[in-house]
Amino acid sequence: MAKPRVFVSHSSNSCDCAGNRCGDYRDAVVELVRDCGCVPVHDGHLLDVGDDWHAKVMAELLGCEGAAIVLSPHALKSPNVMEEALVAIALHEATGGRFRVMVVTLPSTSRRDLKGSLLERLNLRRFDMADWKRDAGPGRPPQRLRNLLEPLAEEYGALPFPRVTEFIAELIKGLAPPVLLETAQLLKVAAPTSMKEHLRYVVSAGLLSERPVEGLGAECALREALGRFLYLLTERERRQEIVDVVVPFARVPTAAARQLHALVEASRPQGRVALLSAQWPATADMYVRRASEMPTRWVMHKPVALSGARFTEELVEDIAGFLSDKLCHGMPCGAEDLRRVMARHEKEKGPITIVLHLQPDPELLRTLVAEFPGLLFVFVHSRLGPGEAATAATHLQSMPLGQEQDMLMTHHDFSG
Repeated sequence: MAKPRVFVSHSSNSCDCAGNRCGDYRDAVVELVRDCGCVPVHDGHLLDVGDDWHAKVMAELLGCEGAAIVLSPHALKSPNVMEEALVAIALHEATGGRFRVMVVTLPSTSRRDLKGSLLERLNLRRFDMADWKRDAGPGRPPQRLRNLLEPLAEEYGALPFPRVTEFIAELIKGLAPPVLLETAQLLKVAAPTSMKEHLRYVVSAGLLSERPVEGLGAECALREALGRFLYLLTERERRQEIVDVVVPFARVPTAAARQLHALVEASRPQGRVALLSAQWPATADMYVRRASEMPTRWVMHKPVALSGARFTEELVEDIAGFLSDKLCHGMPCGAEDLRRVMARHEKEKGPITIVLHLQPDPELLRTLVAEFPGLLFVFVHSRLGPGEAATAATHLQSMPLGQEQDMLMTHHDFSG
């Protein structure tokens, strides 16, 4: 996952900083930038003996999304800090404020010290400022600076679903910047123009945002965005991977995904059982895909339709056969071995999910949970009535009929 880069402008190797531990405070700023999910950039890591300071530092600044200007006693009269701050301000103005300028006063300086300094005419006080308390050591950076850095990381890099965001960003890597910018506008997400590498991540996050429609046939920013860029990708498989991921992320309620996560994480004697009221069987696929939150969907099995006196026994046999084939690859696997293999699989790839298109009854639930306590069962039916079985399970947030139908139609429209 690409992260926003923050340039740390400082001057802390001068005799003016002797006794003030300015170097320690600079290192603390660098560490805080990293801890907040950004990539710190400063001249100590950039320059080698004989390097052209101006060319190298300016090139790095132009590739950043923000700058933290650290005001030490020497920085207040440093031509280098002055030049770095000028470039940072120019980037801030050229990007309409998207390039963040943050000013940090160390305990050895104050805002008042700007008056009469070389930096006075830059009017740095108009930017976000974080004052390091005089009684705080390097290990206690100002909370204000953290509060400024974390939103930047969230906007550019620390995205809600990092693995899926990375996956989609890789799939759209071949799109030209103008196409990505237009797609971002259609999705109504702010697009960083200062660094092209981040643009596809922001577009990816926009594609993965929840976007419920008012009803069947209503306007949809996701559909407009897909129509703009999808068919510029020549590989059919790549297009299908995008559609399979972004449609459920845009349409399935986030609350339902959280319900499934809570069900998986909880230790429940009644097992992991979810009920989904839906009109079409394919809706369950969308719910599982949305809850997976990884490039590949949780392993899912839909037992064949069964009926008759041996319904429960045949269902158990079907599921057991699936587990043997999927996890043990047909090799002998005892009950305890299977339990360990299932636990490892869940840790690596998520829970194995069994989707059943029927109304559960108490006896069936007890049998399935007893036989397969580590599985996630999702029962899907258009009419899930009250009853003992229903009260022992988690009712997933359902979708209005028009929204459900539009989700499936959108998936079909952009598939193939």
